[in-house]
Amino acid sequence: MVDSNIYIKSKNNHQVIIVVYVDDIIFEGSKDEMCIDFANQMQIEFEMSMIGELSYFLGLQVNQLKNGIFIS
Repeated sequence: MVDSNIYIKSKNNHQVIIVVYVDDIIFEGSKDEMCIDFANQMQIEFEMSMIGELSYFLGLQVNQLKNGIFIS
């Protein structure tokens, strides 16, 4: 099964993974520069705000710590 709401942008062995749900977008990448470029492109094309580190998404609480990401 393929989820049509998940997108991957690859460049020079680095990736940005983008998840779109209704009017929410979350993304993460293997290189900070690619994430910044993606965010800048989206802000030029669409009216959007950056709210920072993911802490809550689709009813799930997300805690990002040095030793891992915890979802509850």
